[in-house]
Amino acid sequence: MKKTFVALVKRTEAWDHSREAHEQDGFADHAAYMGGLEAEGFIAMAGLLQETSDVLFIFLADSEDEVRARLAEDPWQKDGHARLVRLEEAHFRIGAPAGAAPG
Repeated sequence: MKKTFVALVKRTEAWDHSREAHEQDGFADHAAYMGGLEAEGFIAMAGLLQETSDVLFIFLADSEDEVRARLAEDPWQKDGHARLVRLEEAHFRIGAPAGAAPG
């Protein structure tokens, strides 16, 4: 059974705040990569935090190292548009993502 990990990703100084996300350099490659992770069930949920524009991810993975390695392959992580700033295992008691080990 996979473990559940919560990650916080920040936009960096490479982010052009005058442009929407889909207008950023490298968007198509980023979207394709993340879409693949979602399709295989690695990303259970993700969403933009409105006040900060940070992105919260819920991952289903075997280990923290797996999450770090796979997220490091995201084109926006590689080109500096985004940066992982926090990652930890979570034990949800209510509404656990499908496929996650119970907390």
